[in-house]
Amino acid sequence: MQYQPNRALYITIVLLVACILQGCNGCNSSKTTDTQQVPGDSDQETPLTPADKDSLAFWTERKLIQWKSWIDSSTAGQVATDNLQRTTTDTLALADSLYMEEERFEQFKQFFVYSPDSSQVVDMVSYGNFLHQGRNGKVVLEAGEPDTEVSIVNVQTKKRERILFCGPSTVVKQAVWIDDHTILIAGGTYDEQDRLLPAIWKYDTQNKLLENWEPSAP
Repeated sequence: MQYQPNRALYITIVLLVACILQGCNGCNSSKTTDTQQVPGDSDQETPLTPADKDSLAFWTERKLIQWKSWIDSSTAGQVATDNLQRTTTDTLALADSLYMEEERFEQFKQFFVYSPDSSQVVDMVSYGNFLHQGRNGKVVLEAGEPDTEVSIVNVQTKKRERILFCGPSTVVKQAVWIDDHTILIAGGTYDEQDRLLPAIWKYDTQNKLLENWEPSAP
């Protein structure tokens, strides 16, 4: 009469032990998964230092991509960014300035390079160039004057300040903003042997400082 209850008790104990062991296995599995995720932390990029972010190579690789591709293909990769040296530093305290007409600003604004806060633009196109309708109705920029002018225009007031003026031997290819007041302008200059040499300018709209980088002398 006592055999059946003891057997039922035995089965209950076995099932309870099995459940406990299964629960422990689940805990061990989750711990293993956590451990496997730890090495992934070593794959994170090393934080950039202020010196890295202030280097010319840093910005040419990350921002001046269009210019870098153009200068590399035009010079067959013979001039590296590391070979550029700062040759001049000027303060444009008396920069030429005037006010741009609202209508002209609207015509060319799609070709301007806006600052991150959209308060200023780099204008490399409105001087001496023309606009016309292309075959598909898209507005096309047509070169006019052989010279090139680069200016900063205040979007609100339309005040336009010239920061760079170059003759026919200099090509301005790209301009980018580093922050709300710092610009990189990149292009190239043809020497007397008609060789294209890279050139980069850096301008700060706050302190009016213009810096120029060119290839170092051989």
